[in-house]
Amino acid sequence: MLDFRVMSTENASTASETAPSHKAWVAKRLHSFVGIVPLGIYLVMHLSRNISTLAGPEAFDTAVQDTWKNPINYLWVVLLVYLPLLWHAGYGLYLTLTSNKYNFFKYPNLENLRFVFQRLSAVGLLAFLSAHIFLTRVHVSMGWLQSPDTNPSGQVTFGYFAEHMWPNPFTAPTYAFGILAAAYHLANGVSTFCISWGITTGKNAMKKANIAALLFGLLILGMGYAAVVGFFVNGAPGEAFPKFITPSGPMSPEGLFGPLLHMIEI
Repeated sequence: MLDFRVMSTENASTASETAPSHKAWVAKRLHSFVGIVPLGIYLVMHLSRNISTLAGPEAFDTAVQDTWKNPINYLWVVLLVYLPLLWHAGYGLYLTLTSNKYNFFKYPNLENLRFVFQRLSAVGLLAFLSAHIFLTRVHVSMGWLQSPDTNPSGQVTFGYFAEHMWPNPFTAPTYAFGILAAAYHLANGVSTFCISWGITTGKNAMKKANIAALLFGLLILGMGYAAVVGFFVNGAPGEAFPKFITPSGPMSPEGLFGPLLHMIEI
């Protein structure tokens, strides 16, 4: 005898909702993992190199050239930084636009406040990174920083950053807010990562993780700000530190943004 079992409407609805919810669960775990393991580690390494500004222009330029002298590093950065960054940023924007947790004013507790700041820092950090990557890696890749006389390697130099830090009143504050957003986003991400992946399961463990994340965030903030300070301490314009002029591209004096940069110089 054949047994034809009929699935009720309720069971069918539950089954249809289970698959998307499982996919969302996997996507959120992957989003959290990518933000910590490749991207978070790279940020620490990046800032560790950048604090060489405190040792002076030569130390920073040497550190940058040592980073990119091996061509394989370009491939690693694409695979382990840019592609994960695209996924993390894209899915993060999706979560930001579709989330229903924007209830801080209705329920003004610490958890909701941290959630709001996490999303705000994500949007600000995405804008900052877009500009930073354009002014560094895109300029290098396009050969806009290469000059036979002043910059034969074509890499970003101490002078390139210092020239934008000193006369432009918007550069240093932009970096200050960008670094602050990165420090908070990563530190808070570490805390939520531990919860999402079941590393911290009790209130005591979560409290310790929050303290560790806070200290880690302060470390990231200090490293980033130290690098910026180095550009000011060792990059004062004058005879000992010649003006860096971008040879070509949109940021050059004859480029699209050249006249605008000249207008806002102090």
